[in-house]
Amino acid sequence: MASVCWGELGISAGMALLAVVFYSLATFRQDINPIDPGPALYPRVVSVLLFGFSVVQIFLSWKPRDSEARPGAGAGEATSQAYKYSLGTLALSVLYVGLFDKASYLVTTTGFLLALMFLGGVRKWHVLLGVALCYSMATYYVFGKILMVPLP
Repeated sequence: MASVCWGELGISAGMALLAVVFYSLATFRQDINPIDPGPALYPRVVSVLLFGFSVVQIFLSWKPRDSEARPGAGAGEATSQAYKYSLGTLALSVLYVGLFDKASYLVTTTGFLLALMFLGGVRKWHVLLGVALCYSMATYYVFGKILMVPLP
């Protein structure tokens, strides 16, 4: 049974609208050096990219497609899985934000990524641990050591 994914369409249209709003709000001026593009360049580039990818996602979501459920799974099971992933991700994100200042960055981020990937269906432990640990250590090094962002 082919259907248009209305949820993806709505989210993509909302992101495109937010990109337009962000672009219009990025009016930072810099008059000291006329050659320098100024502080508005980065937010505007990100807004243009967000708008472009949102439009691409709108076209992809508009095209009718077969149910994305596993073979043999009914529409009710697919909806149940979507709710499980959505609510699980929301709960893990709230827990992560709540624990972020109370525990080490490496511990909370590694735990968050492990739980999120496990919820998403990754079951190979070498993949789970490898990705979570490497990502946590890489971001800790970049933000904590190179960019000097204070991390817990």
